[in-house]
Amino acid sequence: MGQRNGGAGTRWRAPLLLMVCAVVSCGRPVSNVPLEIALHPAVSRAVPAYVAVTGLAAAELSGLRERTATDPRWPSLLKITVGPGPGSGVETPASSLPPVEGRYAITESAITFTPLFPFDPGRAYRVVFDPSQLPRPRQAATLTAVVHLPPVATEPTTVVIAVHPDADVVPENLLRVYIEFSAPMGSGVGLDFVKLVELVGRGRRDTVDATERVEPGAFLPVEANFWSPDHTRYTLFFDPGRVKDGILPNRQSGRPLRAGRRYALDIASAWTDANGLPLKAGYRHAFRVGPPVDEAIAPSDWTIARPAHGTRDRLIVRFPRPLDHGIVARALSVETADHRPVDGEISLESHDTAWIFTPVAPWQSGEYNLVAQSFLEDPQGNQIGRAFEALADEPRQTDRAQDDSFRIPFTIGAP
Repeated sequence: MGQRNGGAGTRWRAPLLLMVCAVVSCGRPVSNVPLEIALHPAVSRAVPAYVAVTGLAAAELSGLRERTATDPRWPSLLKITVGPGPGSGVETPASSLPPVEGRYAITESAITFTPLFPFDPGRAYRVVFDPSQLPRPRQAATLTAVVHLPPVATEPTTVVIAVHPDADVVPENLLRVYIEFSAPMGSGVGLDFVKLVELVGRGRRDTVDATERVEPGAFLPVEANFWSPDHTRYTLFFDPGRVKDGILPNRQSGRPLRAGRRYALDIASAWTDANGLPLKAGYRHAFRVGPPVDEAIAPSDWTIARPAHGTRDRLIVRFPRPLDHGIVARALSVETADHRPVDGEISLESHDTAWIFTPVAPWQSGEYNLVAQSFLEDPQGNQIGRAFEALADEPRQTDRAQDDSFRIPFTIGAP
């Protein structure tokens, strides 16, 4: 899934399970949208699973905003209980069951309920919404639904789906690697499950030869959380003290990667996912090493393929060398000449040497800027106007040293 540029953020996830849809009519409809109850799965550890009721009119939601999250009137309007519901063969009245404790909230389009303790995977929850308890009561039937999260897997299913950089040849001064997984992982430190192996045999590049050597101390030895917010991507850092030329660790041990040699990143199946299960299989990412890349990023070397006016064709920005996979997607954006962000989808192609932007609305003729944030880097730590090997007190090689961003103007012509 691509990422949204501008203020839209990532696309909203569809509900996991849509349980009830009821059209309300009470004289004149209060909303043209049917009432719906749905259970939304967790997006991340910070955003757990929650129940939402949608289809309410803006005036109805506005009337509920005066209530606090713990207002005692909430359960009479929206009540969540543990246990079976209609059709299960056990018809325990909802009124006789204690409500699940949690927090109620009003968004722009829904009433939401987030439990104090996360919903148990596989357990059924009964949701009862009584429209007669709204600030302006609706004379409509009570909605009842049974929702549940899928049960926790008992067999390993999570796999490594990609390693970046993914090119066959990487520079010997590579600083960081990204490991992407098919599902959320636990909080384990990657150093426990990843090793760098030099392949010194004569066989195929992606096979295990009779001779191979583990490179000791290749990675930055810190116990830190280098996970993406959704725990599906881990950042692995080569020890910068060994990568940076001339400092003590580099003089003592040399760089972990050496030009002209072959290596593999071995990822152990013992690495556990968010359910505490190991990976379905281990993973080996093999590659060759080329000369170091120690020059600053120069936006003047980029090329911009401009789309046609009135279309939603892709804007394609190409770089002469790969940029950092985890940074470039959020470090580049598009704005109008008066600095209004242009909303669209972002993707990367050609081993991170092409940044693709597809607008939400058709392009209009006029002046635009490609905006590059100052934190943009390549995988070797080189920044715009400043190489990683530069001294700490050396100024950036650009006349925009005090700016937070860099702008490259381009024009979309009239038809």
